[in-house]
Amino acid sequence: MRLLEIHLEVADLKRSEVFYSAILDFAKVTRWSDGSAIAFVLPSGTTLGLWKEGKEGLHGGRGGKHVHFAVQVEPEAYDALLHKLKALDCKVIEHTWPDRQRSIYFFDPDGHQGEFMTTDWLRGKFSSSTD
Repeated sequence: MRLLEIHLEVADLKRSEVFYSAILDFAKVTRWSDGSAIAFVLPSGTTLGLWKEGKEGLHGGRGGKHVHFAVQVEPEAYDALLHKLKALDCKVIEHTWPDRQRSIYFFDPDGHQGEFMTTDWLRGKFSSSTD
């Protein structure tokens, strides 16, 4: 089992598309024919969807507001991601975990908190006193 998709509700779809295009390593982009949503398919197959505010999916599903999400990245990719985020002039906070793994927290144009994290939850130990 793996997380297949998560969708964020955004005020300006184009602005959010530009933001996430600049920082995500994606394999494919899917667009809804009515222009109400876009989905970035990551190389793992997990999808980050961006839905215009008010969009309803099947059976009344909605994109999340003020969501925190994390994406595992290779340690070698960390510095380049940090540079990309700083170039976008968004709020960036770095954190080093007790096991010396690192995270970059950032806030997108709609206030969603993303995280690029070098920790591998399956192989490593993870502990935090700030959860």
